[in-house]
Amino acid sequence: MTSHAVRRAIAAVSAISAGLVVPVLLAGPASADPPTSWPTAPSVDFLQVLLLFVGIPVLMMIVIGAMVMGPSLARGESLSPHGAEEEAQWLGGPRKAAGELAAPDSEGSQAGGAGGTW
Repeated sequence: MTSHAVRRAIAAVSAISAGLVVPVLLAGPASADPPTSWPTAPSVDFLQVLLLFVGIPVLMMIVIGAMVMGPSLARGESLSPHGAEEEAQWLGGPRKAAGELAAPDSEGSQAGGAGGTW
């Protein structure tokens, strides 16, 4: 290596190491204690934590569930999966509109939709 390349390599290594070391040295004040004039935080007991992280979400689930199922229950509908059987529905099935094409009535008939033969 030439002296110029060596100097560039040393400069690159020192810049990288300075970039890693300087933030670590500057982070020391971030771990300082809070000022003594600040009030101390009150302690939180287990019951308050349980109420906050379990009680409130459960209460919200009950309220949302009542809002979703309430109207159906008020109408007297069954929420059971084995409730009243719905009549069979054929979505996209045959329609009985006046403007539809007639179905083919024989092999040679040209009525109906698209067709193809081999």
